[in-house]
Amino acid sequence: MTDIQARLAEINKRAAPVLEEHARLIDAVNKAITLILAMAAFGVLTFIAIAPTELSLKARAVINQESIPHG
Repeated sequence: MTDIQARLAEINKRAAPVLEEHARLIDAVNKAITLILAMAAFGVLTFIAIAPTELSLKARAVINQESIPHG
């Protein structure tokens, strides 16, 4: 092994744990971003699903108020 190859092997040996930690952190960030986007999508879908129901509930409340005799 030449001197350059030996130095490169030493550098790679020292860099391996750092690169593994870097890959682990990137994986954790990717998972966090995926979770945040999934929760945001779930929130939007929940809002979209509840909006028509809220309108019908308000309409029923108005109808019920009008049907009560005021005396």
